[in-house]
Amino acid sequence: MVPQGVSSIEIQHILPCLADPDKIRVIAQADGDMTEVLPYVNRLVKGCIYVHEGKTLTLKKGHRIINVFGYKVTIAKADNVEDAVATLKWLRNLLNDCWSKRDKIEPDFSRKNKVVALDILRLLPKRNCGKCGYPTCTAFAVKVSDEETVVTRCTVLLDTEYTEKAKVLFRLLRDAGYTVPSLPGGVSVDE
Repeated sequence: MVPQGVSSIEIQHILPCLADPDKIRVIAQADGDMTEVLPYVNRLVKGCIYVHEGKTLTLKKGHRIINVFGYKVTIAKADNVEDAVATLKWLRNLLNDCWSKRDKIEPDFSRKNKVVALDILRLLPKRNCGKCGYPTCTAFAVKVSDEETVVTRCTVLLDTEYTEKAKVLFRLLRDAGYTVPSLPGGVSVDE
């Protein structure tokens, strides 16, 4: 990354979003190599997926999925062009802020992987009761995996009958960099 940071990230291509037909995806080009700042962003932003060997970082801003590598940025699930431009501005500011504070930040080269829905589903009660607001435990697991909802919306999982499964699931999510609240009743996930 150039010492002065990234002054612009410009959209090069606008394409239909593969994940959501009502959204767009964009490919953008930065005026500087962003590779060196990625471990600092990985340290500061929860839920990133950083691959040091590949020099790539994936992060979310709301429902948008952002990939950063070298001089390139891709955004999936942007609402429209204006939303993509605003997201790129937010990203540019985030990168430059992390770069300017790098002397005070310990870079994080570790990989925090996304927890796949199937791993979450295996630890849910699998009652398909809908108390979480989703019709099935599978649908809920997908939303938790994508960080579109929090695991504590499954109130059945919080019953004492499922304490051990809840501990394992909370620990799995926490260790992967997900934001995980405490278990009720002061139960530690590390016990």
